[in-house]
Amino acid sequence: MRAIVGPLVIVALLVASWALFVRGNPGGISDAKYAEFKQLAPPRILYSCTRKPTNESLLQQQRECAKVGRSGCEQKAYDLGESETKTVVEFVGSQGTSTYDELLRDATRNCARNIGSMGSGKLKVVAADKD
Repeated sequence: MRAIVGPLVIVALLVASWALFVRGNPGGISDAKYAEFKQLAPPRILYSCTRKPTNESLLQQQRECAKVGRSGCEQKAYDLGESETKTVVEFVGSQGTSTYDELLRDATRNCARNIGSMGSGKLKVVAADKD
């Protein structure tokens, strides 16, 4: 009997930890916003949008760096472009009249817009309920 109890305890711990981590928030969004997303009626989409600074803003910073007479301005502009990359997790949901395709089109349009010095983003669907 003891030979069975040990493996059963290990399996129970694995199942409990799996359930704890899988059922929660997918990450990148606050628990309050995720709860708001879960309350929406399907269809609904939780997506991330990753944006980088526009080439124009990086070129402007490179020019300002060169005016001051610093060296390595190209590398600094490249590093700044990489470090200022931002990922934002948002969601869209149906108001009772939208289809999944319409919501996906809205999310893609929102992510494709330039915002300030940030260029269009790359959309990634994190979670979706089509029905």
